Amino acid sequence: MPVVQFAIIIDGTQDISGVEQESICVRSVDADLQPKEEFLGIYQVSSTTGQNIAKMACDVMTRLQLPLSQLRGQTYDGAANMAGRLQGVQAILRKEQPLAVYCHCGPHCVNLITQAACGASPLVRDPMGLVHELGGFFNQSGKFKLIFQNIAKSEHGSTFTSLKPLCPTRWTVRTPAIRSVLKQYESVLMALEEIASCSSPETSAKANGLHGKCLKGNTVLGLLMAEDLMGDLECLNTSLQLRKQTVSGLLEAVVDHVKTSMQVKRTEEHFDVLFSKATAVATKLDLQPIQIPHVRKPTKRYTGVKKQD
Repeated sequence: MPVVQFAIIIDGTQDISGVEQESICVRSVDADLQPKEEFLGIYQVSSTTGQNIAKMACDVMTRLQLPLSQLRGQTYDGAANMAGRLQGVQAILRKEQPLAVYCHCGPHCVNLITQAACGASPLVRDPMGLVHELGGFFNQSGKFKLIFQNIAKSEHGSTFTSLKPLCPTRWTVRTPAIRSVLKQYESVLMALEEIASCSSPETSAKANGLHGKCLKGNTVLGLLMAEDLMGDLECLNTSLQLRKQTVSGLLEAVVDHVKTSMQVKRTEEHFDVLFSKATAVATKLDLQPIQIPHVRKPTKRYTGVKKQD
């Protein structure tokens, strides 16, 4: 059987015990030029330096009789140890096989774009941070979790969902956590009030602080905007990870998504819909009205305006 030309895909993460592991896949095309992707396995590494991961990749290819001479592509995230120009895995492997072209992982690009977009707007960034705080707060104690569950069950029945912290690195899988808070917003407020009334001073202060943030109408608006944005990006990210996805298909999917979805979200009409939903929630739950964020004026020494005598 002839050895086909192939590409490798490597991604790493820590398991529940904190041990670093790298997953490796190979990608090739058949006689009909249809892409095929095979998962080779998960391999433990002693360190995550580019040199060490490249050595591990070469060892795996040797053991599975995949000649380095047939390697034609590499796909990783954009971290320095993987994509670095001098000491990254892609640079080390290209020294051995110059034909192994490096391509930045498409879903990882979407993840970075999502992170940058959400971080650029305090209106979205701060409520998302609140979701993470709520998930950590209610899960730090079985008592707190039970208080929320009892209140949520009485309000929503069997359809209630637990609150979870946000994934710190995977921005395009945060929609369920955001949606869980939005759908159970009143239950969250009631649970925080109950915890604040029957806990230690330190815990009560924390619960009251979270409750105060939840009482802001801007928080609801920010969560609705985040849910609206990330829901579509999550679908896009899933389509980019299909086993038979191609580079041309990836580019086509991104362009189509921008034209059909993102352009609509940038219109005044679409924002008015989200604003109306947020206003309705704020009115129903007696939250603080939605306000335009305060814009700080720059100091005079930065504006060039001389101080008057």
